[in-house]
Amino acid sequence: MVDLEKEFNNFDDWSEELDFTKDPESNKRIAVRYVREDIAASVCKISLHFFWFRFTKDILVELIDISSKGVLIATNKKLKVNKKIILTLTFEDSKTFKINAKIVRKAPGQENHYGIKFDRFNNDLGDYLLETQRKLVFR
Repeated sequence: MVDLEKEFNNFDDWSEELDFTKDPESNKRIAVRYVREDIAASVCKISLHFFWFRFTKDILVELIDISSKGVLIATNKKLKVNKKIILTLTFEDSKTFKINAKIVRKAPGQENHYGIKFDRFNNDLGDYLLETQRKLVFR
């Protein structure tokens, strides 16, 4: 016969080793990132000057990867982290998405790679990425 009290005490000893309150160091991305070579991308910086908005000329950038939540780009231009932008994505069939976004990071070890997060989750873009995907290349 099993001594339930002893087994229960052993469970307490074992469960103390598991601490679920700690936030494990892990990849916090929850969206699949696609590698696409058939999408043209450009960035337009937005500035607020004395109650009016100023938009800069579009800067062509190289799209490294994309998800429905953001992109990783490469450019030879200097971009500031936390800067609001409009990201324009143009597919081969001329379908275009203009997305309000923010530069959230400069990729470590890559001088000209920037992480951009969309202001909101973009379901239409996510659906279109799946529809037009020819090669299954993920990051």
